[in-house]
Amino acid sequence: MIDRRNFLRLTAATAGVVLARPAFGATLSHKERVDRALRGQDLDRPPFTFYHHYKRPTPQLEAQDHLAFHRAYSTDIVKVMNDFDYPKSTTGKWWELDPVDSPYPDQLKTLALVRDGLNGDAYFIDTLYGPYMTAMILCQAQPQFAGRNDSDEVRDQAIAALHAFQQSNPDGWHRAMEAITQSTIHHIEQAKKIGASGTLVSVFNAESKFGSVDDYAKYTRPYDKRVIEALADTKLTILHLHFLERPYIGQFTDFPAPIIQHSVKTSGISIADIRAKFPQTILGGVDEIDFQKLTTAQMRHQWTEARQQAGAKYIAAPGCSVPDASTSAELQRLPRSLGIAV
Repeated sequence: MIDRRNFLRLTAATAGVVLARPAFGATLSHKERVDRALRGQDLDRPPFTFYHHYKRPTPQLEAQDHLAFHRAYSTDIVKVMNDFDYPKSTTGKWWELDPVDSPYPDQLKTLALVRDGLNGDAYFIDTLYGPYMTAMILCQAQPQFAGRNDSDEVRDQAIAALHAFQQSNPDGWHRAMEAITQSTIHHIEQAKKIGASGTLVSVFNAESKFGSVDDYAKYTRPYDKRVIEALADTKLTILHLHFLERPYIGQFTDFPAPIIQHSVKTSGISIADIRAKFPQTILGGVDEIDFQKLTTAQMRHQWTEARQQAGAKYIAAPGCSVPDASTSAELQRLPRSLGIAV
C-alpha cells in the first residue's frame, strides 16, 4: 500500500515528466499511445498500466487513490478496481437471486469521480468478476464457511461445494448465473454511459481444479460470453484469464474482447502461445507474483520480450494486480523501465 505522503511527493514529481520522443517526431498523449497500440502502429514506447487493490470504504476514497496512483506513475490506462460486494440473497439460499439495476452502485459512483478527476487525461475502465467467481463468493458466504480464514483449504472446499451444486441442482445454478449475468450487464450499460472505455472481466475458472473443460463449457461459458458480448463495442475491454490451463484456451477464441490478458507466471503459457490463438491486443508479460523483487532492468527485459512475442498490438503490464503492500520504490520500477521519469 502506498502511503499518502509518498503519493503527494510522487504526484508533484511527475508534473513535469517528459516522455521519450518517438521516431515519427512527436510526444504522444496517454490516449494517443493506447490508440496507436490498438491499431498496431509505431510508438515512442508501449502503453502500460498496472494496479492493485485499495479496499477503501467509500467511492470518494477509492477514486482519490486511483487518481493519485495514475498521477504518481503516469499510467496510460486507469483500471478502476472494484472491491464492493455483490448483494447477497435475502432468502438464505445463495442461489436465489433476482436481477438488479446494478449490483455495484458505489462502483458506479467511483467511476464517475475518476472520470471527473481525469478530465480526459487518460482512458479509464471498470473491473468485474465473471459470473462464476461472483457465484463462488456468494457460496463461500454460506454458514458452513462463515468465520473461517480465506485459506487455500477453504477455497478448495468452496470450489468442491460449488461443483457439487452444479450437478445436483442445475436449475438453481442456472437461475443464479442468469440473475448475476443480467445484473452484470445492467451495470456495464451504466458504466458505459459514465464514460468507461471498457471493463476488465476476470474469468477465474479456466483451470482443472474448478472442473473440466466440458464443465466450463456447460456451466460457465455461455454467461461469460454474454458479458463480453455486452462490451464488444468498447475500446478497452480486457478478457482477463486469471487462471488458465492450455486445454481451456479454445473456449475463448471467439470472445469479442479487444484485449486479452493472462499471467505468464502462474499459467506457464507464453505470450507467443497466446498470440498464436488470438489476434487481439495482448496486455501483460510482467511477473506480478515476484513484482516486488524485480529490478527495473528485469521488468524492462520482461515487457520487451513480451512485446517481441506479441507484436505491435501490445500493452505492457503485469499478468494481474501487483501486491497491495508494494512500496513506492517498488512501484516506480515499472514506469522507469519504460523510460518514464517518476
